[in-house]
Formats: sequence, structure tokens, C-alpha cells
Amino acid sequence: MNIERWGLFECRLNSPTQYENPFRDVTLTAAFTCEAGTKTVEGFYDGDDTWVIRFMPEHLGTYSFQTASSDSALDRRTGSFVCIAPSAGNHGPVHVDKQYHFSYADGTPFFPLGTTGYGWTYRPEEVRTQTLTSYRKYGFNKIRMLLTPKHFEGDDAQGDVMITYEPELYPFEGKRQNFDFSRFVPQYFRDYEQRLLELSEIGAEADIILFHTYDFGFFNIDKMDDMQALYLLRYVVNRFSAFRNVWWSLANEYDVCQRIDPRSGKLAVFSVTDLRDWDRLGEYLREHDPYQHPRSIHNYPNGTIYPDRAWMTHVSYQHPNTYSLLAHLRLQYGKPVINDEYQYEGNVKYEWGNSSAEEVVFRHWQSFMAGGYATHGEVYKVNGNNRDLFWTYGGTIIGRSAQRLKFLREIVETCPFQEMEPFWLCTDGRYYFSRSKGYDDILIFCGEDLPGKVIYPGNSVTGEYDYHVTVYDAWNCEKTDEYEIDSQTPFHLKKWRVYRLTRKRTTDT
Repeated sequence: MNIERWGLFECRLNSPTQYENPFRDVTLTAAFTCEAGTKTVEGFYDGDDTWVIRFMPEHLGTYSFQTASSDSALDRRTGSFVCIAPSAGNHGPVHVDKQYHFSYADGTPFFPLGTTGYGWTYRPEEVRTQTLTSYRKYGFNKIRMLLTPKHFEGDDAQGDVMITYEPELYPFEGKRQNFDFSRFVPQYFRDYEQRLLELSEIGAEADIILFHTYDFGFFNIDKMDDMQALYLLRYVVNRFSAFRNVWWSLANEYDVCQRIDPRSGKLAVFSVTDLRDWDRLGEYLREHDPYQHPRSIHNYPNGTIYPDRAWMTHVSYQHPNTYSLLAHLRLQYGKPVINDEYQYEGNVKYEWGNSSAEEVVFRHWQSFMAGGYATHGEVYKVNGNNRDLFWTYGGTIIGRSAQRLKFLREIVETCPFQEMEPFWLCTDGRYYFSRSKGYDDILIFCGEDLPGKVIYPGNSVTGEYDYHVTVYDAWNCEKTDEYEIDSQTPFHLKKWRVYRLTRKRTTDT
């Protein structure tokens, strides 16, 4: 059997022994050995008296494996396969690179252009197809998505309403609001795995939000205790970690919970910091994920950005401040920073969901210029329909920001962006911003017309450097001009213009 590098090997084993709870009562591991060494992974129960071992090979050549299990029918089972070269488009899993950035395992730089699709995974096939088409069309390569079903409070002409699409299956046995958290529904996870494969086919990473800390009492999944949460985490890691396009987000807004307001007697949102032992869960990920996928946790906008921890590979935060705060967090944590929720393009009544396309594009550019990354989302009601918001349930993107963000990515990926730092010489932190690789490669973005403002990019002190300039219109998504300048040539800044200055080496002294 041949398995491509960073592909998915699966071994399925059966046992006739009946257990009171097969998810809990059987241990199963497998040790995979190649010339580079041995890696041990845990298996999981997949229903119908079947246990599964999954493995992602990281080295070319022959692998052999042997199982160890508390069940004799699963114990000391052996096998082998050959790991071959990866196919086109398979660059391996993403990991942190150059301290503040991400790259694939083969060294290819990864520029995360994210969007949000909390509950797209369990919608009907037609809607899922529309969703994937939108992801591909606009170049989104990191999708924030919940592991469990999504319920939210929306609004219509009559006021606030509770909205949900219930899935055909739930992740746990039992009924809504009364689940048995010790027993999983394998088919739910099989369906979810198909979404992981579909995203991989379009080159997108699945940023899996493992715990959604509030659902307005609709599902009561947020009520599981710490041991139940750890139990779920173990099952998910054993099932999903061998998929190369997996990221882990411990929680969406970890510091929010629902409590009865003593003043009104109604369910209300409160910000807390002790809802769950997040460090215990984070350390479990670090210790038990065999492939060390990216790991983080997400905060409530009025809450607390999670303190720096060794188990966090990068910072995921929520706040409309996409420049100064991001730059501060980058220096404070010494890790990549992604503003995963800076408010969404849309037309709902809530502040978090009524940003204009212009605001979204501007904030996304700010995030990059501050040295980090950002995530898009769209929440447009169409004809008063407040249910089918792309942000939650997928479908077709109708907003105006997505194509501009795709163009942002296209511009940035022409640059050595992982070597470019915020360039304070050509940055005012409000209207125009820049990043550069020394004086060799400079990228300037202007968010407003500034007819009276003149800047001199490059080494204006010595005047030694000449540049080739490429000008882009970031709103109309087109290259508008190319010309040559020296460092003493002034720039008159125009709204939505991006200037790429590449130093001409022939003039070096």
C-alpha cells in the first residue's frame, strides 16, 4: 500500500467483545516506525464493533506498525505501507515559522486569509456546495468552524428571536439539553470529517472551534464539566489529528457564559474567566496531538485576551482594533497574531455585524500592516431573512469585501511578506501604513485621500536607492501603474492605493 507524504493512513480493526461503553472501556494505540524513528498514536471507537487507527506519515519510505490494546482482538496487530511523494497541492500541515508567521511542512509560506462559517458543516448538500464555492472563489484558506451545532440570537421586524438549524445528528447520544457526554455518535464525526476533506481539496485549513461556551441554553452542550470536556477532546484529537489541514481553537469566546440576571430573572451574557480549566485542555492538546497542529483560544470583545501560555502556538483575538492592539500583542506574546473577529460586514442591528465593506477591507489591511493576519465574516440579511447568514450557516457570499480581500492576498503573496516588518518611516498608524524588508522591498497602503500629505519612501537620508514602483488599486482590484523613482521622489497618497517599491540593485554602491 502506498500513502503519500502528509496523506491519511487508516487501519480498521474489529472485536467481538461487547462493552458497556466501548468509547471508554478500551485502550488502543499503534506505534509507527520508519528510518526517522517511531511515533505512537491513539485509536478510537467508530461504532459497529470497529476501532480505527489513523496516521499521517511525515517521512518518505517504508513504515511498519504494531498495535497495543486492552482488547486481545485488537492487540499486537501489525502492518506496513510505503510513504511516497506528495501529490500536487499537498504541502503538508501548517506550523509556525519565522516566529510571527506560518508555513507548510514543505517550507511554502502560508498567508492565512480566513473567514467564518460556524455551522456550515451540517447544512444540506446544496448549501454546503455553495459555501465551498464561495470559499474557493474568494481565496479563503482558513475557515473558523464549530465542532458542535450553532445556535444564536438574531433579530427581525418583531425584535430578538432565537434561531437555529438543528442537525440531523448530534455529536452525543441522547436528546437535546440532555446529552450523554460519555457516548458519541460516530456518524456525526464521519460527516464532519468529510467537511475536512472537502476543505483540504480546495486548499483550506479547518480552524476547529472545539468548545462553544454559550448557546443560550438551547443545546446545553456548554454545560459539560471539565472531565467531560477532556473526554471529548481526547476523542476528537484521536479522530482528526491525522488530517493535515486541522487547526485547534479551544473556544469561541472562552470568557463568556450564560447566567440568570438576578435583576431581570432572564438569561443574560456575562464575562467570566473561570468557566473551564482551559490550560488543562490546552496542555492536553500540546502533549497528545502527534503532529502539533496550530493551537489557540478566542476571547469575548469586552473580555480578556487569553494570557500567554506555552501550549498556544499563536494569538487569536477579537477586537475592532486591528492595528495598534495587534502590534502590541505581537511584541508582547512573541508569536503570530490573528485578529479572528474584528466585526463583520453585514446589516444586522448589532454592532458586531453591521460593518461596511470599506471598514472590513481597511481593517484587514491594517492587520497585515501591523505584522499580523485577520479573519473575515459576513452577516447580511436578505429580504429580511435573518437566519441564513453566511457567517453561521454558509451559502453564497454577497458582500463586497471578499473580492478585495482576495486581491489583498494576491498582492501580499507577490512580496517576501514573512521577511517584512512594520515600517514606521512610512506609517502614521491611522491613514497610511507600510511594511518593508529593510529598504529593499517596501509596501505602502493608504486608506484615505491625503492630497496635502507627502512622504519620501526608501532611504531618503542618503538618496542612494532607486526603486521600481508598482501601483495597485486595492478597491477596484487592479494594477494601475508602474514606473521608476529615486528615494527623493515624493509620494502623494491616494485612497485605496497600494505602492510596491522594489529596490533596483543595479544602483547599489
